[in-house]
Amino acid sequence: MDLLHQLKDIKPNVEIVDYYFYVFIVACLILAALLIFLAFKFLKKEKNPYFIKLQHLDFNNSKKTAYEFTKYAKYFLNENNKDEYKSLVKELEKYKYKPIVDKLEEEIVKKIKKFIQKM
Repeated sequence: MDLLHQLKDIKPNVEIVDYYFYVFIVACLILAALLIFLAFKFLKKEKNPYFIKLQHLDFNNSKKTAYEFTKYAKYFLNENNKDEYKSLVKELEKYKYKPIVDKLEEEIVKKIKKFIQKM
């Protein structure tokens, strides 16, 4: 027994503090917060102010409708609706450039509404 007391090089276990688990948890929380932020940003889909103006066209005022549709719809043109836009603008020409104009034809109103819904 005396021999065991003389040995001083054997020491008790040392507790090693491992912070990697905490770093992993914080990294996961940051990643989750980032994903939630991006999901809200892309799912919210901020509406274009021109699109809002097109949705709220006043079809009772044919002259204003003709000008506003021509002005704001051009921002949403692509290869699919370019020809439709041109034909609508051509049809709306008779409602522009005159001091007094007739009410919009029901067919043109339907075409404009259909064009807006496609966007």
